Amino acid sequence: MKNRTFSAKLSLALCVFFAALLAVSVFTFPWFFRWFYIDYHHLNPDNALVQNNLHTVVSAFYACVPFAAAALYMLIRLLKNILRGEVFITKNVLYLRFIAWCCWMVALATGIAGFFYVPLEIIAAAMVVVGILLIVVKNVMHAAVELREENDLTI
Repeated sequence: MKNRTFSAKLSLALCVFFAALLAVSVFTFPWFFRWFYIDYHHLNPDNALVQNNLHTVVSAFYACVPFAAAALYMLIRLLKNILRGEVFITKNVLYLRFIAWCCWMVALATGIAGFFYVPLEIIAAAMVVVGILLIVVKNVMHAAVELREENDLTI
């Protein structure tokens, strides 16, 4: 019990940290990616391909921000429910479904952007896998909720 609480609290703290990091990134990502992609790798900033790649990655980032923010918000709500001892409830099933959809929307955005900058396809593939895993966990959670509700009716 104590280990579960510690794990949930740690997960919650990490979610809050990444939500703050995402908020900061909204304002700093174009500068940071330009520095990393062009300056750090000593690329010619006047090269059209370099500029296209820069534009593609920044556009994909901003297309994914709302879904990442929504997924983090739902994950924080899920973890708060777990900390309150409300694990096998219908709300948590809905949160997991919503987070999975957010993953698939990020996969769609990065998959489309991957036509113009191929490394983004790795993110798209990873988000598809994470989305599938979340749906599996959601289905297990849904079955547990149904068992709990059935058990509550029998007692």
